[in-house]
Amino acid sequence: MTVVQSCARCRTVLIPGQQGCVRCGLTAAEPTRECPACQRPTAVDAQYCPACGEQLRQSSPMLAADLATAPAPGTDPSAPLTAAPAVFATVRKPRRWVYLLTGVALAVLLTGITGLYAVQSIVYTPERVVTGYFAALSERDAAAVLSFLEEPRSEIPNRPLELPMVPLTTSYQPPSGAKVTSIGGLSEAELEGSPPAENSDDWRSARVTYRVGDRTYRDVLYLHRQERKELGLFRDWLIYGGVNQLAVRNRPDSPGVLINGQAVPTREGYARARAFPGIHEVRLADDPLVEVEPVVLEVGLVRPDNVLLKPILRESARSEVESQVKAYLDECAESSDMSPKGCPFSGPPFGTATNVRWTIDAYPKLDIRAIDGELTVRGWSGRASVTWTGSGGRTHEYDNPFVVTGRATVIDGRVTFLSD
Repeated sequence: MTVVQSCARCRTVLIPGQQGCVRCGLTAAEPTRECPACQRPTAVDAQYCPACGEQLRQSSPMLAADLATAPAPGTDPSAPLTAAPAVFATVRKPRRWVYLLTGVALAVLLTGITGLYAVQSIVYTPERVVTGYFAALSERDAAAVLSFLEEPRSEIPNRPLELPMVPLTTSYQPPSGAKVTSIGGLSEAELEGSPPAENSDDWRSARVTYRVGDRTYRDVLYLHRQERKELGLFRDWLIYGGVNQLAVRNRPDSPGVLINGQAVPTREGYARARAFPGIHEVRLADDPLVEVEPVVLEVGLVRPDNVLLKPILRESARSEVESQVKAYLDECAESSDMSPKGCPFSGPPFGTATNVRWTIDAYPKLDIRAIDGELTVRGWSGRASVTWTGSGGRTHEYDNPFVVTGRATVIDGRVTFLSD
């Protein structure tokens, strides 16, 4: 078998028997060295002697390369040598700043994600909303209170949203000692009352305790997570509702009711308004018929509260009604009919009568009071007598006890008696 040799310097193939490289001129003889034990020639890169097995010490790791690249005899030693061609491509190592920038970017991203999660978990929470709601009430800041609320959606006619909102004036006493005792999800029964097609994860219930006056309330607030994002990143919570109703029973024709100084009109016998939890002052608006001592009304978060005002007739109104009742009876007495139309008394229904004359012997004693939201007028023990000329020119006399009934109201700003 023929062994093909190549130049040790430029790897050019050598023809058998060739004494030197035809390309670079390097001699074709393989460089050797003597074994220190048996003096046999061995290859310069051999580790053991092939004759005696002596371990050979490498005199220099560059020896073989130096011998391989030594100039051939008869050549100019100062002439440049042609470098051997590279067998493999050079691998470029990444620079340190690339690793540094990558690490910094990952650290910033991780810190940002952690920070956003911390802000969402600490700042935008149901507890913060409930606490802020009661804090705004304690400061009587109605605008701040409303910023924590989401108005309920309802299809009911005359829904609460159409009712006026009671102001938080100095006469209003806010709740105290508010505390969130627990935050949890909604039960299936509670979810049935929420708007349709809502995600249950977007609802929370907050159990709270607070004091209104001397009474402790334990109620539940419902919170809804908003679709709109704060700062484009965070979804905040709002209290669904958070406003109660109060109704004040009043006369249908009353000028209205003042709640914390704001006039609330009366409809169907009630003055209705929306109110925040706390103590509210209720009084009548300026009414020429009656007056009422101011009433303080405690309002919670859940159950609507009603109050029945107990008006007292003004003395000026009583005098006016008594005067009008007397004038009404006097006008009836001027009638020449045996049964005056629209009057509380009448004579006997038999025979013919001429020269009819009525006389009021006793005016009734009036009882004026508020019943079922109206001022009723009842007069008892009234007596009227009538004389007339019957057939044959005979004079007759008849004594008639009577009762006056009616109501008192205000028409065009004036107290007016209307008989039944």
